[in-house]
Amino acid sequence: MNIVVLKDHPKIKSAALWIKEYAHALRVVGGIFFVLALISGMIWALGADIEPIAFLFGLISSLLFASPSVAQYIIPDRKLVKNMTYDEILDFIVSSNPKEDWNGISRDWSSEVFLKEDPRLRFRAKHIDDGVQNDNYVDEWANRHPDPKAADYWYDLYFDGNLIDRFILVSVDGARAAVPPPDFQSGKSKNPRSKNVVLISPYKGV
Repeated sequence: MNIVVLKDHPKIKSAALWIKEYAHALRVVGGIFFVLALISGMIWALGADIEPIAFLFGLISSLLFASPSVAQYIIPDRKLVKNMTYDEILDFIVSSNPKEDWNGISRDWSSEVFLKEDPRLRFRAKHIDDGVQNDNYVDEWANRHPDPKAADYWYDLYFDGNLIDRFILVSVDGARAAVPPPDFQSGKSKNPRSKNVVLISPYKGV
């Protein structure tokens, strides 16, 4: 298997994150096994037939000592979401894989998309009441689709139930797709992070 594909596997990344979180504890346990391997080696040198035990202790010690370095190679400069700052969370969202890293549920009146690694990080959208900013969004680019109906709504980012940011997405073509509203002077998205937010949302950009 290609090593790049292996590194990007969700379970491999999850294991690497866990190892990075508990690197100090793993090194302590590795040190204990190293001492046991040393003692076993001395006993074996004195004539006791415990070579397999000394080898096993040494192997476990080596694996525990090496695991944080392997995890760092798999996901360099990556923290658990719960340990990230506000800016780090937003940057992580931009770099995440919308298809592989996120999952979602949609109902008639709302939708939620959550991070598989840590479902406490999630986007929520309400398509009624206070979730809608403008239920009759009028602009040439938004109303040129087969269904001209467009509306813009809040797409809220939460962590552990706490609102940490808000994005605006424009639902176009009768809610078949969503796009971030452009800046009227530059024609580009007002928030560069909105591009990936659209890909993460249940509705894809047009």
